[in-house]
Amino acid sequence: MRSSAAERTRPTFWDALVVLAVLAAAGSLLFLFRPRSGNFLTARIVLDHELVAEIELTALTGPVTLEVPGAPYPITVEAEPGRIRIAHSGCPNQDCVHIGWVSRSGGQIVCLPNRLVISVSGSDAPEVDGITG
Repeated sequence: MRSSAAERTRPTFWDALVVLAVLAAAGSLLFLFRPRSGNFLTARIVLDHELVAEIELTALTGPVTLEVPGAPYPITVEAEPGRIRIAHSGCPNQDCVHIGWVSRSGGQIVCLPNRLVISVSGSDAPEVDGITG
C-alpha cells in the first residue's frame, strides 16, 4: 500500500509560504549585516603602556610599514587603507603574526612577549560579531 505522501509530488500553498518566509528572513539578515558607510577607523599602537603611533586607517591611500622602536623583539606593523596587521615579529610563538589583518572596530592584536597592543576603534562599531567557532 502506498501512502498519501508518496502520491503528492506537487508543492502546496504551505510549501510556497515556507519558502517565502525563509527568503524574507534571509533578505532581512542581509540588510541588517550589510557594510556600513562612514566608518572612520583608527589604530592605536601601544608598547609597554606608551602610545607609539596612531594611524587613521580610513585616511590611508597606500600601504604603510612601521618598525616599532624599543620592543624586546623586532616587530614590523603594516597598515593599508581600512586594515592593519603585524607583518613580522621576532617573538617566539608568532601568535601576533598569525592573527592576520584586523579591519573591524573593536579588533585587537596583542603580542605579549613584546608587550605590544594594537587596538582598532571607529565611529560605527558593529553591534553583533559574526565570528563563530
